This record gives sequence, structure tokens and C-alpha cells, in this order.
Amino acid sequence: MKVTRASDYAIRSLIHIAKKQEGTVFMRSELSKACDIPDSFLGKILQNLAKADILSSERGKKGGFRLNRPTQDITVYDIIKAIEGELSLNECIFDDSFCSIVNTCSAHKMWGSIQDSLLQKLKSYTLKQLADDEMRGQKEHVQP
Repeated sequence: MKVTRASDYAIRSLIHIAKKQEGTVFMRSELSKACDIPDSFLGKILQNLAKADILSSERGKKGGFRLNRPTQDITVYDIIKAIEGELSLNECIFDDSFCSIVNTCSAHKMWGSIQDSLLQKLKSYTLKQLADDEMRGQKEHVQP
């Protein structure tokens, strides 16, 4: 399993949003520039995040994107799932018909256990934690 560039960009853009005052609206072009993400690619990412109810989208002169939920309620798992869909290390974990020996296969049990651990870990990181960590890191790098 590999986290795609789209998921990485989604996480980076959401961290940027989360570091600002709650309720702040961001234009796609502003996010693109601030996060160094190609604008058209970011547009697709933001649409997926809005479909997953992580962001809300507002049209018009004062429109843009804003977080739709509190940062402590958005996990890395939520973000990756919004971009990639359901995460699976092996097809047999979600589709028993994929393999005829799924009920007796020790590798299946191993994949299931690793999958559970991975999902648990991804769900343990919140957007709030990531934004707070980044803001602390920025303060540590400021020269007096």
C-alpha cells in the first residue's frame, strides 16, 4: 500500500486550513499557492473532501472552502478514505470471494491483523494534532 500524492496533498491542505481561525474560508487558488499544489489537481481533491463532508464549499464572491467539522473530529483515516476510498492491504480482506482458501489461509489472518492495526493507527491521528504539531514546529524554527 502506498499513500498517493492526492492523499498527501489533501492532508497538507487541511493542515493549512486547520492552522487558521475556525470558520475561515479559503479560495482554491490561495490554498494551491500556500501549499504548493497544482491548482487543478487541488480542485479535484477539495471536491472529494467536500463529498466526504470534511469541507463545505460555498459559491459566490465570498465563496471558497472551509472545514465542515471540528479539527479534533477529522482523522487521517477520514482524509485518506475520502481521497482513496476504502483502504485495503489485500483484496481478500473485503471480498471473501476473491480467494477460495480465505477461511483457512494464515496469510489472510495476518493481512487482517495488519489491516486492523493500520486503520487503528490512522484513526488515532487527528487534524488538530497535526496542525498543532506543525505550529509548534514553526515556533521552534523562528530565530530570535
